[in-house]
Amino acid sequence: MEQPSSSSKVTVEYFDPYGVYQLLSPGLLPRLPLRNLHWESHAGPLRSISSLHVDLVLSAKSPPSFISTENASASTSSLSRVKSEDSTASGDDGFKTQALGQAAVDRPESLSGPPKAPTKERRHQIPGLRQTPYLKIFFLRCDDNDTYKAQARRQVREWIKENTPPTQSTTKVTAQENHDAYEWLIVHVIVPNTAAATQPRTSGKGAEGSSGSTSEKSTARWRGGGSSTILEKLRADFNGSSKSAIDRIAQIRIGINDVPYDMLPRVVPAIPGSYSESPQENENAWLDLIAKLKFQILTSFDMRVTQYEEDIREKDAQRSLPGWNFCTFFVLKEGLARGFENVGLVEDALVGYDELAVGLDVIVREQSITGSGAQHGGSFLPFTEDLKQKADKARVSLLRDTGTDEAVDSDDPIDMQSVAAASDHEWNEIPLNATRKRYRELILANDISIFDFRCYIFARQLTLLLRLANASSSQEELLAKLKEQRDSSLQGVAARLPASQPTEDAESLSVLGEVCRRSMDFMASISGIMRDDIWRSWQAGGQTGEDSPSGLSDPVMNQIVDNMVSSFTFAIAQQILAQTSTKALPIPPSTLAPPSGTPGADGQEPKAAIPEPKTMMHPARSSSLALRSRSREPPSPGKFPGMRRSSVPEQGAASSPFLKAGLEELAGHRAELYLLSRSILVQVGKDHKWSVGWEEMSHLHGGDVGEMEEVDLNQETTGNQEKAKLPPSLHGIDSKLLRTALDNKDDFYRLYETLTDKALRHYTVANHIQSVQASMADLAVLKYHLTDFAAAASYFYRMTPFYGETGWAQVELSMLVMYVKCLKELNRKEEYVKVVLKLLSKAAVVEGARLQRKSTPKFRRGLIFSPEVLPTESYIPELLEITKGLQHEVRVPLESFFGNIEVDGTVSYHSERDGFELRIRLHYLLADDIPIEKARVRVTPATGDSNREIWLESDVPVVFKKGISSFSVQSNVTVPGTYLVNHIILETSNIILEYDHNTTGLSSPKEGRFFKCPKLLVYHRPEAFDIKLYASRYMHLDRNRSLEIVLSSGWNQLESGELHVRAATAGLRVQTSEAKVINDSLELSKKSEAGVVRFGAMNSHSTARIVMPFNLEHEVNDIALKLEISYTTDQGTFFFAATPSVSIMLPLGVNVQDVFKHKALFSKFTISSATSSPLRLLGSKLEGSEVFEAHSGLTLSRPLVVFPRQPALMLYKITKSLSSTATRPGSRKGPKSTLSLILNYICLEEEIEDAVTLSLDQVLANGPLAQYVRLIVPTVLTQVRIRLSPYDLERTAVLSEFSTSILSSVRWRDQFAGLGRSIEQNQDLGILIEDCLQQWIQQTPSIPLIPISLTDDTLGKSRSIIIPVDVPSVSVVCTADLKLLESSSVPSDTIIAASNQPLSASLTIKYTRIWDTALESERTASTGDEYLEFFYEVSGATDTWLVGGKRKGHFRIPRKASPQDSKRKLSFPVVLIPLREGFLPFPTVDIKSAPRLQSPGEANGNSAKKPEVVSCETDYKNAGETIRVITDALKTTVSLDASGPQGGAWLLESERRGWETGDVVLS
Repeated sequence: MEQPSSSSKVTVEYFDPYGVYQLLSPGLLPRLPLRNLHWESHAGPLRSISSLHVDLVLSAKSPPSFISTENASASTSSLSRVKSEDSTASGDDGFKTQALGQAAVDRPESLSGPPKAPTKERRHQIPGLRQTPYLKIFFLRCDDNDTYKAQARRQVREWIKENTPPTQSTTKVTAQENHDAYEWLIVHVIVPNTAAATQPRTSGKGAEGSSGSTSEKSTARWRGGGSSTILEKLRADFNGSSKSAIDRIAQIRIGINDVPYDMLPRVVPAIPGSYSESPQENENAWLDLIAKLKFQILTSFDMRVTQYEEDIREKDAQRSLPGWNFCTFFVLKEGLARGFENVGLVEDALVGYDELAVGLDVIVREQSITGSGAQHGGSFLPFTEDLKQKADKARVSLLRDTGTDEAVDSDDPIDMQSVAAASDHEWNEIPLNATRKRYRELILANDISIFDFRCYIFARQLTLLLRLANASSSQEELLAKLKEQRDSSLQGVAARLPASQPTEDAESLSVLGEVCRRSMDFMASISGIMRDDIWRSWQAGGQTGEDSPSGLSDPVMNQIVDNMVSSFTFAIAQQILAQTSTKALPIPPSTLAPPSGTPGADGQEPKAAIPEPKTMMHPARSSSLALRSRSREPPSPGKFPGMRRSSVPEQGAASSPFLKAGLEELAGHRAELYLLSRSILVQVGKDHKWSVGWEEMSHLHGGDVGEMEEVDLNQETTGNQEKAKLPPSLHGIDSKLLRTALDNKDDFYRLYETLTDKALRHYTVANHIQSVQASMADLAVLKYHLTDFAAAASYFYRMTPFYGETGWAQVELSMLVMYVKCLKELNRKEEYVKVVLKLLSKAAVVEGARLQRKSTPKFRRGLIFSPEVLPTESYIPELLEITKGLQHEVRVPLESFFGNIEVDGTVSYHSERDGFELRIRLHYLLADDIPIEKARVRVTPATGDSNREIWLESDVPVVFKKGISSFSVQSNVTVPGTYLVNHIILETSNIILEYDHNTTGLSSPKEGRFFKCPKLLVYHRPEAFDIKLYASRYMHLDRNRSLEIVLSSGWNQLESGELHVRAATAGLRVQTSEAKVINDSLELSKKSEAGVVRFGAMNSHSTARIVMPFNLEHEVNDIALKLEISYTTDQGTFFFAATPSVSIMLPLGVNVQDVFKHKALFSKFTISSATSSPLRLLGSKLEGSEVFEAHSGLTLSRPLVVFPRQPALMLYKITKSLSSTATRPGSRKGPKSTLSLILNYICLEEEIEDAVTLSLDQVLANGPLAQYVRLIVPTVLTQVRIRLSPYDLERTAVLSEFSTSILSSVRWRDQFAGLGRSIEQNQDLGILIEDCLQQWIQQTPSIPLIPISLTDDTLGKSRSIIIPVDVPSVSVVCTADLKLLESSSVPSDTIIAASNQPLSASLTIKYTRIWDTALESERTASTGDEYLEFFYEVSGATDTWLVGGKRKGHFRIPRKASPQDSKRKLSFPVVLIPLREGFLPFPTVDIKSAPRLQSPGEANGNSAKKPEVVSCETDYKNAGETIRVITDALKTTVSLDASGPQGGAWLLESERRGWETGDVVLS
């Protein structure tokens, strides 16, 4: 039979008349296979062949005498076909197969005598059945030139003439010859100790120049003039003369150490100058030979592929013609595919087989439709003879067992030597094997069934896919062939190169996964084909009528067919699992418990035992196809390799740190094969009435509907007809593993468990979570069925959540019932509680679904489980009894027992007491009553502030019955705001039923139907306890600012209280330890604690004002406090919290400008608004001090409005106090010398808020909305602040009225959502408040501001700020007066002077020290000088004044101040010359203190002392005065005659004004 190769291999024929191959092979074989070949395809891109194995075959014309018997011990019969060491045994190299009728494995392993040379086979007419070499090699031994001329040349020429391909001749090349295209090559082998060994490869100069002896004739002739070497003669004679000729000559020299001693020629005398080849030259010669082998083989392959493709196109074009035969076309195209396979182009070969598989499907489909048969594509056998014989044999055995074997007598002889009988084991365990039959001969003879045809095609596809995947089966086969090739070498000399080994390339997991996927598809189709094949063979035997249906006429045959198909499919699955197992698949270890059975006495497993999961057939290949002994069997090279590596990594094996490509796909497909094997096992086990547990689940709830039977709708049956029943049998089941499993129930369950476990572990690697859980469920049900409750409970624990999450409610309920029973049997109370709670929750889900179905229209109802399948046992009483004894609480989601929860939208309040309550309605779904001991409800702000959550509680026990129930919860905590219920807790017997909307409410849209909670607006009633925050109305900039907290007791009679103050603004620190009460009898606790203020009793309807200072790390405009107060009354302890904010931004700004005079200081204060809001200035006063006195003009008679762009100016005169001048001339600067500016003001925004509050109080008082005053008024004021623009503020300040039109667009109902409905009017309170406010806006378009009069009471209630004003300390104030010494002769109020005329003036300087407030010691500490030095400078604009005289000068005054300083004067003469006419300002006078220059000794000795800074202010009296300057020319005479010597205008006469006589007249 044919044996397909698992490696790339081509045939090379060699002609060895001299027997030199045995000398050449040690150097040639280690260099094989050929590496890195590149073939340019005609229809595609460049193809690369990484490895090509060469099968060296001895030519049939080689003389047999050279194969001597003396070497028989080191050779085998295969010496006539010496192969490459990496090739595999195959009689088919693609474009060739064995001749028809000749088996490839008929040759025995060894022969006693020399083998016969192979005979030349006859060329077959079908191109797909060829066996011709790709290359023919002539191994030539020629020892000298004479031998070449006399014998070798003629012998080579004759060999070329006989073996030259037609392409080298002049005859026309036919298509038939192209199918056998080959190339030829001559290899000259040089043996040591010969004349040829002394010749170089070419006769170059180096060779000619060498000297040597002339004793040898051959050497003399070689050294003769112009003679060539043997290599050159061969190339000249046989390579051709054209430049494009191919070099077909190679030369290899054999080393003297590589030739056996008995084969060495006699020693040739040494020749001086003879040639000796270097190791590098020897290696180059081998590389040249290998390169020629690659080129010649690829050339032959290209010619053959081209011809095959042309023939295939031609045959395919004839498909529609009559007589076209698919089988012939198949053999032709398969020849091309095998050619691709054998050169390593496995992908191209696989494409060819895929196309042939599709072609077969098309032919079969067309024949089944048209019924043309042999007229279209050829005919196929109607059935398979092998299947017929097995079916008949099984039928006979079955009828014999049932005692009815008389009807199956057969006269057919039994072939005891049939192939089927000889390969029974192979057929049973390896159903897919391309070498099981002579498939190609059967196909060519049209003597094959569709079943065999499909099996052969898929077997070939499977082989190619395994090669692509680098599967272990291919590697093991290759390793065996390598050993066979090396053992077949003719000589025993060790190879000079290391032996080639199979590459350790990683297996392609993606391709292995593709093998599994294709196998699943193949098994789905081949099972139907096999079933039809068996039925047709049975019908062909004439054992059934033509019109009787085969499926019902013979129940015996039905069982036989089912068994055969199941066995065949099971065997295929096991074969694929064995072939695709790999160590690269990190399958986790099994968790199954070992069986209780023990091995037999001989150490072998019992015959009927199923192997352990660790040593089972998969993924360990030691028992993958049959139950074998523990000893490992050697792999069989002639059959499918049954020994495979385990896919489970060994203990301690390192796992791959990364996910390999295709790992998950392979694991997933292998798991599917395991489940397919298991399904076959379960299907066959049903005939034996063996269940795996799922069928019994319907009995748990009394929902058994009986066993369902298959009904053929095409058959007319009578009511009394019943299907014949037969006892189950194993006839027809050839798979040994399957037969062993069906031998008894224990083995059946063991194999089922093992297959499920392997599928589970493969699914785990594939990351198929759902399939893992499904497999785990199968194991759980099986363990429960076998009453292994501990194992079943462990499985149920891990996989029951899976079915609930994926919607398999009925399966989950059944499994929970089983789980509960397991835990009850195991007495696991805690787990029992958890599972029972889950079971009850599922029962509640079904009840809720039933109620929803009743409320849904019929056309919208879906499938739902009926209540009949639910457990009827009562679990709650026993559950509560168990939970009472638990040490911990059990938390259960509230939605597990209740259908929906609804919160009453209206918050209820207690009368005469603070606090509120809430009512919750629930729909209880379970039939058993459940008592509730305690209920708690949590509400949180709708804004998400979790720190303000409120818990409401109820300690009154409640019993919930099936249906609608309700309960109320109360709270003494009041925190105004909008809330949502998000947590409900019900407690009973250590069971906590809770619903948390934060964790479950947002996970599913169903939660919106389960829980309904409107917004709950918790407001502050007018009579309840209240707390407010204000900024202090009195502010002193030199002291800490304060906050005022106003407490209102309302109707509460407080016994004690505790106020917690926390800053809600970053950087704010409130000094609660300095808190004090203003104008009230409230007593504060003396025990101080940071952030806590404790106070005593407080009467009802009373208020208290607590003031506490604060400071800030950085300035902010607004600050907020978290105020939490807990107070105790006779009704209990209550809690109130708020987070008020207040603006602390100074609404006004003050700037001051000082003007120093000799005896007074004038200060101008500019008061402006610091915000966009105007303010009213009610009073301004500058208070004096002990050192200075302040004087003001008229005071404010009415409020002064200060706008942002219109500030107010206030001027004050400050003088030195007479008493301080005499007694404290050097008093220290401090509070006694600092003045205070007191401003009383009121902000316009406060006036607006007061007016709006007063108006709303009048509207809401004594009305139905009076209790919502504390809710409505702050909301309206907030909208007023948001919508007030600077224009509105200025308009209000001017008109003294506020327009309510800015509030007309507010949607008030959104501001008051959550109040619920009014009980009296049954309307939404938000709408009622909106209508009330809209009516108020319409009736009150403008609100007048409250009039303000300047009274002491008004000033006391207004805001006041005290700003300390410091008088700057000036060392000296100098008064400069510039006087003209000459009076003007012209009577006028303005001084008149002539331009360009000098004016005599005197600069008078006087000074005072009264504004120097520094201490005397400070003035004299830095220096010992008695005087202060100053300098003055008189300057003016350069185009206006020319200053002469003493315009710069120095003067000094005593350092020590005295009362006489104010009377001293200094005078300095100055000359002023005006340079232009007009009203000119006086020149400026600048007086500054002169810096004191220190001596070197002072600088070194007093380096630590700072130089004294002397400040000086100048009061220039002439500032603002001007001088009128006119010209002094009265009359001027000018000559314009140009005839003069200079040629221009002449000044003839000029008359000046009479300044002295007083004749100057100004017009």
